[in-house]
Formats: sequence, structure tokens, C-alpha cells
Amino acid sequence: MDNGANNKIRVLVVDDSALMSRQIAGILSDDDKIVVVGRAKDGREALDMVAGLKPDVVTMDVEMPRMNGITALKHIMVRHSVPTVMISALTTEGARTTFDALKYGAIDVIAKPSRREDESLDAQKADIISKVRRAAAIRTGRSRYIRMGQSPKESEKSSGGPCDHSTRFIGIGAGTGGYYGLLRIVPALTGEFRDVMIVVLLVARRYVAPFVSYLESHSRVPVKTVDGVEVPEKGTCYICSGQDGATLFKGSHGSAVFQLRGSQMTSPFPVNEMLSSLSAFGSRSVGVVMTGAGTDGADGVAAIRKAGGMGVVQDITNCLDPQMPLAALQKDSVEKILPDFLMAEFFMKLHSADELN
Repeated sequence: MDNGANNKIRVLVVDDSALMSRQIAGILSDDDKIVVVGRAKDGREALDMVAGLKPDVVTMDVEMPRMNGITALKHIMVRHSVPTVMISALTTEGARTTFDALKYGAIDVIAKPSRREDESLDAQKADIISKVRRAAAIRTGRSRYIRMGQSPKESEKSSGGPCDHSTRFIGIGAGTGGYYGLLRIVPALTGEFRDVMIVVLLVARRYVAPFVSYLESHSRVPVKTVDGVEVPEKGTCYICSGQDGATLFKGSHGSAVFQLRGSQMTSPFPVNEMLSSLSAFGSRSVGVVMTGAGTDGADGVAAIRKAGGMGVVQDITNCLDPQMPLAALQKDSVEKILPDFLMAEFFMKLHSADELN
């Protein structure tokens, strides 16, 4: 193999369909930065080939004989921690299989290429290449297999009660790769979490409820949508779509109250909107910008820092798309840079530090 090939991203394609395997391999081989080093027909064969070929990235189907893709993914994360992209008819946005794959360590998920009306075949091919290239650039620590404990039943999750003068408001904005990152943050919060977390996820509104339901079933803190909520409760995570335009403002007696912009109005920068609203709470506000395309969130974090709050961004080597964190860093308003898998511990320590003061 020549030096040019040595510098390429080495990919193992795993799919039980010979036709689909050839199609995915052909798509990837069209990119001058990628070389397909092998094709496996099931999860068991994939494990042997990962050990022997040491690929930079694995693409994995879900439904396969002998060993399915999710089981193979678990083994890969434990034994090799190779960045893996799930390419399957089952991994559509909002599907439980998608969240399972991300929970067990897949860097990203994508539907198999098909002649769908909503997206051209060329666009689907470009998406596959883009996600494989991004997966190869991510620091290996990000592809950890999450060992989640048994979450308490809904009835066992106690409400933290109304917010008070000590409550921090942690605002998080996330786009591309946000599902993965939040799966490493929210389920890691313990029952001692007593602040309020508000997440603006830059996805269509219809995908938020399935994700909230999934997180709720794996978390020790209550996870809710913002819809219908007026007064946030301590120790709770609230998640909304960027289409909702959620903000938090001070009520007549200084209490925190949610406000939704309304479905008929849209904003190109919903993360900025939400984070800027948190700046009203001064030193009790924390702005967090995670993985995502564009610049949304940068001005919001700057507003929080100007008001005496704290700015945090996700480590760009830990992001599927580093554009949003990079934009925030350029504002010179960030105090802390953290990978997603260390954020929950940091948020818990913020509250502990308050108790010691």
C-alpha cells in the first residue's frame, strides 16, 4: 500500500446483504480520503476482522444473523473502542434502535441509502461519507460504551421542589451529535442534582418527545419537555426543540418561569435566545455550547458571562461537529472546556461547591 493509502481512513463495512455491503463500500471508496479494508457479513465476523484489520471506523448494520449489530457494537466498545457508525433501515431519527445504538457507543447513525422522496441519493451518499469522516476525527474516549444502571421508577423520582436563590440554571445548546452527548450527560446525573437543566436540541419538534421518553427511562432525575410547563422545578432536566423558542424569565416575585415563543414564529438562533434569557439570573446561570453546525449559542454564552455567569463548551475533539463550540470560543467568554462524558460530574460539583461556601 502506498503512502497515500496509508493516510486514508480505513473502514470496515458490516452488513449481511452482499448487495448493500457493496453499495456502501462503493460510496465510501468514491471519497479520496477513505479506503474500505474489509467487509463482514455479521457481527461475529466483524469482531474478528476488527481485531485483525484495526480499522479507523466501522459501519454497522443492525439486523444480521449469528450476532446482530447492537450486540457486536457492545463488544467493539469494550474490546477495541473503534468509532462506529450504524447504517441501518432501523436507525431513523427518533427510533428507539437509534437511541440504543448511541447509548452503546455508536458515534452516529444513518438510514441505509434508498430512493426516498425527501432526500436525493446523492445527498444520502454525501451524508454517509461526511459521517464516516467525522467519526474518524473524534477522540476515541468519546466512543465509550455507557454502562447505565437501573433507573428508578417514575414514582421513585422525587421532585426537587420550587427553585430558590441557590438554584443554578444550566442552559445547553446542541445540534449535530447532540443525542449522543446528552446520553452521556443526563443519565449520569445523580438524585442529588438540585439545579435546573434546560436543553435546546436543534432537531425537529417531533423528535423531542421520543428522546425525552428514552432519557427518562434511563435517568435518575426527571426528564421533561418544556411544553405545558410554566415553573421549572429543581433537580429536573427540560428538553425542547429549537422550534419551540423556549426562554426563562423572572416572574413578579423573582421566580423562574418558562415562556415559549409560539409555533408560528421562528428564530435562526434559538440557543442564543434561551441562553441570553438565562443571563437575567446572573451568577446562577451556566451556558453550555455542545456539538453542532453553525454559530448558534456563541452570543448567548457571551451574554451569560457578561452577567457574571459561567460559559462552558464541549471539547472540539469530542464533537461530531465542532462549529458551534468553536464559535463560542472565539467570543472569549468560555471558562471551561469539557468532553461530554465529564460534564455531568462537573455540574454535580457546581452544586456541591455552593453547599461548601
